[in-house]
Amino acid sequence: MKRLFSCVLCFFALSALAQIPSLQKVGSSTCLIVDGKPFVMYCGELHNSTASSLSYMQEHRVWDKLKEMRLNSVIATVSWELVEPVEGQYDFTLVDAMMAEARKRDMKIAFLWFGAFKNPMMTYAPSWVKSNPKKYPHAVDDKGQEMEHISVYGTEILKADTKAYKAFLQHLKDTDKDHTVVMIQLQNEPGLRGTPRDFSADANKAWKAQVPQQIVDYLKANKGQLQPDLERIWAKYGNKTTGNWEELFGKSEVNNQAENPIRNFTEHVFTAYGYANYLEQMAKAGKEVYPLPVFINASVFGMNTRGNSLGNGCSIPEFFDIYRASAPHIDILTPNSYMQQLDWLGKAFSWKGNPILIPESTLVGARGLYIIGEYDAIAFSPFGIDYEDSELNPNLEKQHRLLAESYDQMQQMGSLITDNLGSDKMRGIYLYSGRETDEVEMGDYVLTFGPRKSFDIGALMAPAGGGFQVEDQQQIEQGGALIVQTAADEFYVVGYGFNADVKLKDGVKSKFCGYDSIWEGRFENGKFIPGRLLNGDERNVFASYDKVNALKVKMFHY
Repeated sequence: MKRLFSCVLCFFALSALAQIPSLQKVGSSTCLIVDGKPFVMYCGELHNSTASSLSYMQEHRVWDKLKEMRLNSVIATVSWELVEPVEGQYDFTLVDAMMAEARKRDMKIAFLWFGAFKNPMMTYAPSWVKSNPKKYPHAVDDKGQEMEHISVYGTEILKADTKAYKAFLQHLKDTDKDHTVVMIQLQNEPGLRGTPRDFSADANKAWKAQVPQQIVDYLKANKGQLQPDLERIWAKYGNKTTGNWEELFGKSEVNNQAENPIRNFTEHVFTAYGYANYLEQMAKAGKEVYPLPVFINASVFGMNTRGNSLGNGCSIPEFFDIYRASAPHIDILTPNSYMQQLDWLGKAFSWKGNPILIPESTLVGARGLYIIGEYDAIAFSPFGIDYEDSELNPNLEKQHRLLAESYDQMQQMGSLITDNLGSDKMRGIYLYSGRETDEVEMGDYVLTFGPRKSFDIGALMAPAGGGFQVEDQQQIEQGGALIVQTAADEFYVVGYGFNADVKLKDGVKSKFCGYDSIWEGRFENGKFIPGRLLNGDERNVFASYDKVNALKVKMFHY
């Protein structure tokens, strides 16, 4: 009987564990699984200070506005200074209130643990940490000056940060029985700013020590497949497997072969390991308490500006290898994507199967359509989703509306999206200034998307002739669509700001192809509701910049 009882307990324990949100492979992609099903986060991130005040959120109707914008989830901060204002005394009032408000609206939360590092300042650390630099040492710059940044080489800060983080996760485990919280972002854009590396006493000791064995083992196991700069510089110094940082990677290496060199490369690698090691110890300890998926984010400034981030050692592509070698309990490396080139970011951050998750973005719905359609993104999340100052941004109302329409139509598509995660039946396109066309190959066809065009009767009547004109040159930057192929010749296209042409892909032996029918309409509860059958002058796959369109397109060829 005792053995039977133990088996029953194990069964229920495993069943409960299985219901915890997790990451699982679906087809060729990794998806977030919530309550046993793939879950796409149509998300937004609150401003850093919003979640610090219940009264503020109530007065500004923040939760209601999130629901009105058709979000199904939100990224919200949990501030260490509010969770543990007195050392050893925890207050989860704000956490509980956030979960309660989300549950009322059937929304999910990814909590951002603002601990010791906020890109990379310690502004969210409690007063008892900030005011005790002797116990919690600061980083020191290359001029010998103490910085505002906490040093990752101080053992006490890691203990204190981890202890509070574990208490937070234990609270979630004890109270969040319906899994309102689905993911954790650990810290925010951790890195070191204003100095090549930390020159504090503990950091100098680590600098002169042997490169950690897990780094060396990873280099050996992945030789020939490392990120280009790490591969080149390690080879330049003889692919050594023993030695300190300068012995393996040289002194302040500058990549003169690149247009935009990474200066102080060895210091960057060293700093990346310092932060990765700190985050790994926190993530591992946290998962032992409650194993929610964990991601970290990096600021990224400019395409191909190598090593250019808000902080040295940030988890940008150049240092992916260091993070993967040092932090196996970090599930996803994510970019903050304020740059236009979301296509480049998607490609760079999908390195070696790293799942795509966009925790911070500009407020452009087309970006969400694209990144979910093309990269099966776990989440798309514009930053400052509760932003209200339309005087500073006169297009804010339109941007919010287009995001809401994009989220609404993707959610109304239902399983049409989740059933195609990890398959080549779902794609995305994104158009912006500098990327005026985008092309996808699906089945027998190649679809080429360009900026939305209008048929100008007045121009046709003019003596010089006319034809099609671009509606608004400025709007080229924000066109995009999600495309799903449902049969050999049938596609759904959802988006705005585009015009599409079709041709046969190479190798298909037909003389002609074209559009058989184009229905505009909308999705409701997983079904396409047709409106007009587009023909004559409107016989084209197009969508204006003013609203999100859903199109059912059928091709033919012979």
